[in-house]
Amino acid sequence: MSVALKEIIARLDALYPLSWAMAADRVGLLVGHPESRVEVVLLALEVSAPVVAAAQAQGAQLLLTHHPLLYQPVTTVREDRPLDGLLAALIRSGIAHAAWHTNLDVAPEGVNDYLAGLLELEEVEVLEETSRDEWYKLTVFVPVGYEDRVRQALADDRVGVIGRYSHCTFASRGEGTYIPLQGAQPFRGQVAALSRAQESRLEVLVPGSRLTAAIARLRAVHPYEEPAYDLYPLANPSPPLGLGRIGNWSKAAPFQQVVKRVKEVFGVKQVRVWGEAPTEVQRLALCSGSGGDLIARARQRGAQVYLTGEVRHHQAIPGQGQGFAVLEVGHFASEVVFIPEWAGQLRRHFQEAGLQVRVEVAPEEAPFSCL
Repeated sequence: MSVALKEIIARLDALYPLSWAMAADRVGLLVGHPESRVEVVLLALEVSAPVVAAAQAQGAQLLLTHHPLLYQPVTTVREDRPLDGLLAALIRSGIAHAAWHTNLDVAPEGVNDYLAGLLELEEVEVLEETSRDEWYKLTVFVPVGYEDRVRQALADDRVGVIGRYSHCTFASRGEGTYIPLQGAQPFRGQVAALSRAQESRLEVLVPGSRLTAAIARLRAVHPYEEPAYDLYPLANPSPPLGLGRIGNWSKAAPFQQVVKRVKEVFGVKQVRVWGEAPTEVQRLALCSGSGGDLIARARQRGAQVYLTGEVRHHQAIPGQGQGFAVLEVGHFASEVVFIPEWAGQLRRHFQEAGLQVRVEVAPEEAPFSCL
């Protein structure tokens, strides 16, 4: 089975909205025609020569990555240059390219949430807030006996979620009236006759980024030909969205044990340490990729250790105080562990469409070597 590329992009946007990306980030569809058909998606951390070769060999029509190939504006396409050559190879092979970058870092169940889970952190919060989704109250009128069917269809990981509670709804009973007009196919009642129905007024909170998908699911399961629903914009503050995560362990662990655990989780043989290591660690902050700008924020929020992929020299300011250390595992290592998890999420979401989602974890092509 094949799926239109524009439909895949729309579904990805519903899961990890493009609007959550940082300013100037290059996300979404970067190469390809929206109307093209896709049967096989190859998932990778970034576009490289081995990844493009794998996409060609596996017959993929879409290369979906975390890092965008076209991060800087392109003024020429010369195949004697590495980036231009990759771009030309994709176009010649008819392989589209899309990237979900900082919006995937920010997203609930995205990169940073997954890393916090791997490290078994508890009471996890966003480290640096970047935005908040708008809240809406969706009110729909459902015939009595169909409430649970509609509830189940509406609920997902963010619809009907209040704090640490999911499937949150409220229902009240009442009587609805309607007259089916000529051409209508009413669920109950007769054309041109007044009908009365015992209905439940079902209310649920929906973030703005999930409205389109929630209403589509509502229409798919509602027994009425024309479901009646209302949308109310709310002033309630929604959960924060942002970069990095911070959390706690129920019991403090020796610093060296934390370092050992980090090496195991990220599959690295060594970890670069900045600062003065604490004796024990109970509160840890993290940010995948280049997270050096959040070092001060992590310390401000009481972290004893801050874990990230990449730190520039002048971001790790000496003398920040005893008992605070920065662990640097490498940009590639801090993110590549998420790719198989991402593939699992997409397989579940596109299962009905029959889309094949494959993973290519190419080795890191480091710009330097260690002697």
